[in-house]
Amino acid sequence: MDTKSLSKIYFLATARMQEAAIELYEDLHTNSGEARTDAERLHNTIRKHKRNIDTEFDLIRAALLEYYDDADLS
Repeated sequence: MDTKSLSKIYFLATARMQEAAIELYEDLHTNSGEARTDAERLHNTIRKHKRNIDTEFDLIRAALLEYYDDADLS
């Protein structure tokens, strides 16, 4: 993998993180724009979005490891 490919993966992962942050903000509010206050629902919502963000961090880490593995082979 070259640095251009690595950069594309970084872009993909961070773009999905940004989308997840927007979705989280929306999920923290009702359709009418009121802030949600149900602690259990919010806990589950946060956990869901944290898993999504963690997946993107894992993608970045895996891509970097692949970059280093490919560099060792050259």
